[in-house]
This record gives sequence, structure tokens and C-alpha cells, in this order.
Amino acid sequence: MFDLSFLDPPIEVAAAGPRLETILSRLRAHGMRAYPASDPIDFDATEPLLIDMESLPVGLRERDIRLSEGAERRPLVLLTPDTQIADGVDALIVTQDNDLDMLRARLASLVRRQARTAEFRIRLETAETFGTGEITPAPDGRPEVLYLGDGGAGFFSLRAALKGHDIPVTAALTLRTAADYLKSGRFAAVLADLTPGGGDAANHVDWSRAESLLTGTPLFVLAQPGADLSEAQFAALMLSTDLVEQSGDAEALAGRLSRAITAHAAFAPVLPAQLQATPSVDPVTGLFHRDFIKSHLDRQITLSSERGEPLCVLTIKLDEEFSPLLQDFAKVIRSCVRDTDCLAHFGNGTIIVSTPLTPYRGAVRVAERLMTRLGRDQDFDGLRLSWRVVEKRSYHTAGTLLAEGLSGPYTREYAA
Repeated sequence: MFDLSFLDPPIEVAAAGPRLETILSRLRAHGMRAYPASDPIDFDATEPLLIDMESLPVGLRERDIRLSEGAERRPLVLLTPDTQIADGVDALIVTQDNDLDMLRARLASLVRRQARTAEFRIRLETAETFGTGEITPAPDGRPEVLYLGDGGAGFFSLRAALKGHDIPVTAALTLRTAADYLKSGRFAAVLADLTPGGGDAANHVDWSRAESLLTGTPLFVLAQPGADLSEAQFAALMLSTDLVEQSGDAEALAGRLSRAITAHAAFAPVLPAQLQATPSVDPVTGLFHRDFIKSHLDRQITLSSERGEPLCVLTIKLDEEFSPLLQDFAKVIRSCVRDTDCLAHFGNGTIIVSTPLTPYRGAVRVAERLMTRLGRDQDFDGLRLSWRVVEKRSYHTAGTLLAEGLSGPYTREYAA
């Protein structure tokens, strides 16, 4: 039998003594290519780093955490029961060895979260090059949460505790019901309850469709420490923004959820609505201007190459006779993409969507989601358009990536 372990995602482990081999063995048994960390640790590397706080000498672990604060690209995992030890550092906290089994799924969440923060940073840099001063923050409202689970005694106590943090909670039993609720645009996050008290709702969810139905709404999962997760629950964890452990009383849990949701909202990328009446935004569509996407794509390509992450560009062309629908069409596109996707009107009815941390198939799903949405809207009956997805390669510049998308060939679509 062929050994395909070299295809597993790598992780560097900083530990000492017998603990090192124990951690390496456990990670390898659960689909990760674990290897001992070098000394000194290279914090400019892109592979995840796990620091075992129990076995490392105090001076070494304090040095490593301190150095990690300046490392934006490297995902950091701390194996420690002390959840407060990494305050101020974007790190995963694994409180016990048993939870290493789900680390692969949790790392996927961390990578997405860090990619989102990086997109926020470079989009702000792009806006500043166009003479944009202080960015007007999105209006603050009460962060409502949509709870996905069967509910029960645990749900009612958590809902009461979150109400004390001024966070209203609405319950949904199925993903379809949740998607209907999300159309209102009032929810700041979805909370999927994977604990025994949450019932088995997560096991009946088709998580392969969840990403398109959630349309960019952050998904937090509530899990019990040390629990054995089902395949469906692991799928939810892979899609999640973050995992929140169910420990302590309802008030302590509500505090952790409140902080997680607030922290996520604080790092929202700059959106065109925040830059209206500036050179960054096209006045007709309310999307970014063509010069903005040209400049921003340069930064996205550099970041994608540094982090070893995929990047795609989706080009959408409206047929000329449908140009009067361009403004309404732009509104529909905004409702079908994530806040990390950068939308721009390139001119002549052409919309560009750059999608960070998204491979070719993922960007195609974005296009298919848009076509499904258009097909359900009578205002777009008979609409004809063309689209194409191009994935960034090592030889691409911003100019050649855009040119390849604009040159075709295209997929033709007709809204029924």
C-alpha cells in the first residue's frame, strides 16, 4: 500500500521530552504531517506551529509566544489548559490532548480567519492610496445570533445569558430555515450547537451546501471538550469561523461567545458602502472602481504567494441590451458573496470579483450561486450574461490575471 501521508497538511511541534513523541503520534494518527520544531523557530514560515506549554521550559515558551505576536502569516496553536495565556495573540487554544483529534478541522477555521484579517489590512491600504482618509465604520447594531440546533435546557439558559450581553438569539432547526432567516441581513453570526444538549440537528445538515446558504455569515460551533465528533459535525467544524468550547456556566459561555463575535466584527474588510463619494467607488453600481481592483489585485497576488493560498478572479459580463439592469444586478451580486470577496465594476457592464483563499471550484460555486439567485428573481427574466473563473498561477500579475478573465472563453447563462 502506498504511503500518502506526505499529502497531509504539515504542522511543526515545539515540545520536549516524551510529550513531543506523544503529540507527534497523535497528530499523525489524525491526518496531519507533524514534525519537531527547529530552534530557533522560524515565525516567518507558513506552516502551523503548535507550542506545548506543559513540556517546554518557561523561558523558551514565553520567548516563542512573544515572538509569535509579530508573525502575521503563521497559524499558532497553544496546547494548554490556561485559556487566558494568549490574550492579544490570534491563536488556537487546545486545552487537552484529546482535542488534538479535531485540530486539522480547527486549523482550517484559523487559516480562514487570518486570511480575512489580512484582506482587511490590504484593502485598507488600497483605499488609502486613493486618498481615502478615515474609514467610516459600518453602523453598529445589536449583534443578533442565529442558533442552529434542537435546543433544550442548555439553549434556554444560554439565550438568557446572551440577552444579558445585549445579544438576541433566534433558533432554527434546519439549515434551510436558517437560510431564510439570514435573508433579513440582521444576523451577525450563526451558532451551530454540536453538544449533546443541542440534540442531533447538526447531523441532519447537509454541510456541503452550507457555505452557499450562509452567504458569508460567520459560523461559530459550540462543542464539548474531548467529545467524539461525528462525520457531519467535523464537516461543520471545517466550515466554521471558530470553535467555542462549552465549559463553565451559561454566563461564562455567553461571555466567550460575545467576545468571539465582537472580535470577528472588528476585523471586517472595507466595503464599498463605506467609501461612497470617493475615487474608490463607481457611482453607478456602488461597487469598487476598475482602478481600485487593479491596484488591490496586486496586493492580493503578493499576499496569496506569500501565504501559499489560492486566489481566483470571477469575470461577469452582462449583454449590452441589459445594461439598464446593471445597478440592480450589482445589488444582487453583493448579496451572494462574502465580505472578503472584492467586487468592482470594470466598465461596460463587466463585473470583477476577486476571491481570496478560494480555489477554482470554490469560485465556480460563487458564480453558480449567483445564477441560482438570478433565476429566482422575476426582475431578471430573460437576462443574458457570460462568466469566467481564472485561478492565479505563479506567472500571473494583476494585469495578466484580469486580461485572462476578460478575454474569455465564457460560460453563457440565461435567467429563466
